[in-house]
Amino acid sequence: MLKWIGGILLVIVLLIGTCTWVGYSKLQKFAGDDGPATTMVAASADRVFAALATGDSIPEWMSVSGSVRPSRHGLLKLGDTVTVIQAGATEKLQRSNWIVTDVTPGKLLVLQMRNDSLGIVAATRNFALEVRGDSTAIISTVASPMLDAAKGAQRDSSAMMSFASKMMLAAMRMQAKLELAQLKTHLEGVPASSAPQP
Repeated sequence: MLKWIGGILLVIVLLIGTCTWVGYSKLQKFAGDDGPATTMVAASADRVFAALATGDSIPEWMSVSGSVRPSRHGLLKLGDTVTVIQAGATEKLQRSNWIVTDVTPGKLLVLQMRNDSLGIVAATRNFALEVRGDSTAIISTVASPMLDAAKGAQRDSSAMMSFASKMMLAAMRMQAKLELAQLKTHLEGVPASSAPQP
């Protein structure tokens, strides 16, 4: 009987270890990828930008993780806010405000998520558009100045901090890629599985 219990425990430990390793290696791919993600969309730059930076269309592609409320119905302007409320969470606890810090019609949209209490920039997202033949490339970058500053401040005891910040950044990059896939689907009507190109 003791051998059976030991065998079952060993199988459980091996399964947990394998799942942890697979999940970690997948997130490491995103965490180690500092470069921009490029998504090709079969549409004009003006049409892509209208979908990307218009308050009415933002909930169509940016709602991967919850509900989205832009502060304006038309084209976003400098200082506008896009509020994202995480699915299944209370508004106060899981609410993030993305503030428009740069908008160049047909070319560039930059969003910053700021920590309300500290006034620190927690994350930035840049969407640059580039015409390539009949299509438009969306070149997207995600960064976290707050995590970079925290890693730098705790350089001596940074093994756990470095791991946590890498995983958080990897999660943000993964979400950004899913959102771009949703934007591509919104514009082209093609399955999201074929959308993002690293």
